[in-house]
Amino acid sequence: MANDTQSPKKRAAKAPTVTGGVLSVRRSLQLLKLMCEGQAYWSLADLSRHLGVNKAIARRLVDELCAAGFVYRDDLSGHYVMTYKLSNLGLRKLAQTRVLDQTSGTLRELANETGELVRLGVVEFDQRVTWVLAFVGARRTLHIDPNYQLSLQLNTHAAGKAWLSTLSPARAWEVLQATGIEQCTPHSKTTRQAIEADLAQARERGFALSYEENELHVGAIAAPITVRQPSGLVACVGVVSVAAPTSRMSPSDLVQLAPSLLGAVARLSDMWPIGELNQPTRP
Repeated sequence: MANDTQSPKKRAAKAPTVTGGVLSVRRSLQLLKLMCEGQAYWSLADLSRHLGVNKAIARRLVDELCAAGFVYRDDLSGHYVMTYKLSNLGLRKLAQTRVLDQTSGTLRELANETGELVRLGVVEFDQRVTWVLAFVGARRTLHIDPNYQLSLQLNTHAAGKAWLSTLSPARAWEVLQATGIEQCTPHSKTTRQAIEADLAQARERGFALSYEENELHVGAIAAPITVRQPSGLVACVGVVSVAAPTSRMSPSDLVQLAPSLLGAVARLSDMWPIGELNQPTRP
């Protein structure tokens, strides 16, 4: 990881001290996040080590999560695994807000117009963008088949840059320092000067580009979905990206997709459910 000058201990020292029941809740959430993003099966020793607690505390936490149905214990191996309860809650939340229903038509139209892979990501409060929906244009015989992960690397992916461009330069760098700056390919931008220049251009144009920065032979363009919240602040709630093979799309070809992309995110901004859950970007 490049340019991450703050050690984990220093970042942790800034967090407020919590004790008792609040600490247990926080550790339980950390445990769920750990099990979602790490390996599929966990031993009690692994959970204890990664959480930085003794086995007795880890046992109490995971036993409560098992009782609540979020975690399952295999009696034969003694290993723990996440159930689908947490993901089902997320799906029900998406269904409740009708985000997927309301956005699918616009995204499908953009995919068919461009003939490329179109994806929707939502901005989460804990400093990340998570993919929730994808469509592939019907006109192409060669399609992008990405190494599909729910989250993305912010400094290399066009969607990550699109979100960061809605933040102030200082806040964007703070987020990158907290989440990590990675060199995914030889073309990835990892220095502060290069990243901030890239984000400044994205702010000016209203969209971000990534060309073989996140994955070789793949280019992408992305734009933020912003909404005005009841408080009057404007927040980035999601991003839309269009990705294509570099054999078919040069950087200038991707830029020519910008009017269609910006039109799509403008329509999504108008229909997006309003809430106060996202990081405000500007008045």
